[in-house]
Amino acid sequence: MDSTPRKKSPDTSKTMEKFDIKIERSKPCVLEEIVDLLKKFLEYCLWCLSCGCYHRPSDSKSFNGNGYEMILLDSEKKAVQNLLHYMELEASGDPVLTEEHIRAMCILTYSDNEELQKSAALCFTEVSERMSAPLTIPIARPLVELLRSRDIQVQKAATLAVSNFCMVGPGQNKDVLVTCGVIPPLVQLLHSKNVEVQCNTCGCITSLATSDSNKQLIVNNHGIRPLINLMKSTDIRVQRNAAGAILNLTHLQSYRNDLVTKGVIPVLIDILHSSDIDVQYYVAASLSNLAVNDKHRTMMTAIGHYAVIKQLVKLMSTKKERVKCQACFALRNIASDDENQIIIVQFGALPHLHNIIKSKASHKDTLGAAVACLRNLSIHRANEIPLISEKIIPDLRPILCDSSNSEAQRHAAGTLRNLAVGDHHRIIIDNDCIEAMTFVLMDIDTKLTVLAEITAALAILTDEDDVKLKILQLHNGKCFTKLVTMATLSSHSDVQYNSVGILGQLSLVALPESLKVENRKGILLYIDMFLKSPDPNFIHVALWTLVQLLKDPFFLQAFREHDIEQVITKIHQISSQPTTIDELAETALSMLRGEGSPTSSDD
Repeated sequence: MDSTPRKKSPDTSKTMEKFDIKIERSKPCVLEEIVDLLKKFLEYCLWCLSCGCYHRPSDSKSFNGNGYEMILLDSEKKAVQNLLHYMELEASGDPVLTEEHIRAMCILTYSDNEELQKSAALCFTEVSERMSAPLTIPIARPLVELLRSRDIQVQKAATLAVSNFCMVGPGQNKDVLVTCGVIPPLVQLLHSKNVEVQCNTCGCITSLATSDSNKQLIVNNHGIRPLINLMKSTDIRVQRNAAGAILNLTHLQSYRNDLVTKGVIPVLIDILHSSDIDVQYYVAASLSNLAVNDKHRTMMTAIGHYAVIKQLVKLMSTKKERVKCQACFALRNIASDDENQIIIVQFGALPHLHNIIKSKASHKDTLGAAVACLRNLSIHRANEIPLISEKIIPDLRPILCDSSNSEAQRHAAGTLRNLAVGDHHRIIIDNDCIEAMTFVLMDIDTKLTVLAEITAALAILTDEDDVKLKILQLHNGKCFTKLVTMATLSSHSDVQYNSVGILGQLSLVALPESLKVENRKGILLYIDMFLKSPDPNFIHVALWTLVQLLKDPFFLQAFREHDIEQVITKIHQISSQPTTIDELAETALSMLRGEGSPTSSDD
């Protein structure tokens, strides 16, 4: 049995499709600021037009720069008046922008005067918070242009407006903004020294980095390095948004190498120690995605003498479910390497995993991640005794029987399979796991992926005679019939192969006459089908099972009537067949022809 390979969690290359990313945004009182600014513009215009008869506004000096009076064009005056009227009358409810309003905002946007640009940016911010209609290109284009302004206040307002349109409005808003070229100026603004601009811009990038095409644009415009730098910000809002953007980029395998090459791993491990829950979550999830690659895992564990493992193990005990879940996923992927499997156990992961597994409060995803991690840890022989000493096996039994969580189900079965490979059959049997597995086997709601794991575990455990008898007796012999059905009709090749392996083991003991008669046709069919398979593994297991069955006069007669000899003869005549198959074929033919009673090979 020691030669049977152990299996790790089969989906270590997959990442979670949904992540709870919260985007931080500055929240200024925009409307009052817009109206106040526009009124000042109009008052200044009146002063200019009245040749001084109208009282000069006290702060009008802010409208002229370098000692020269600001001169507003007629179109700019009309635009200011238009937007002031719009803001005062339509300050509440869902804003409706007419062509005249859009033209006014464009005039202010493309003005050389930064104060007018600021007015336009503030108008966009106010509209973006309440507009439910889809964004259009005529509205989006001037907003994107404002992102290129050198004025910090314009940058703040424009980035906040973009963030609002991405998060509050319809999904197509992102597509419209990208079409208008929003990503290049946003990436440039990641280099801003202003914290508010950094915060808003990272939030925009995070929102946009949810599609593959947008991720590519962000990477092509050199957005990775500034995002990594901003993860080191002392402002927690900036750090959160930057970490959220990096997480979104790690979802694509093609960009993980770029992220690692530009130094993301040391920064992630450093801020994994943050006390902020959101940062912990984003970082653990990012590390989980990166840890799919063996080279990335090596780089992670080399930093700070396994500091990443120590911290992830610590996070498994947090009260925040989503952080706990991502810590388990990250450790599961890191545990793809033999050395890491030992280190994770040495750093105390098993008690934390056990607490998650036995807790009724554990979320479905967290439970699945914890059992998947346990499965990978169970691969290493050195972890068998610590795992058994932790007394986790009894708590895997109810997980096995819970069809509402198929992920946890299959990983629980995989864990037991790994322990069975390590010759720990007895403790598995004594904890009623065979009964649990046969229950799952008979459950019509059990998924094929779970059946594949269950049958793989049973194929090893049926090496024990008492397990053979249990399977034949449980559920009034219906388990045997179910195995025959799966061997014949299952659409999952692993389920078929494992089922035949179990049936071969069961054929080593005396089968009840009723089961033989009831399943005669099914057994003939799957043996015939497997012998005609192009896969030599299927041919081998069919021949081995057939040799065991032919010892019984009932099946010897049945296979003679079925003319199985003709099928086996064709196999025997193929010179390129593996030696074990050729020997088994020769043994089967001898038995069918009544040429003595040779003992079967145990290969």
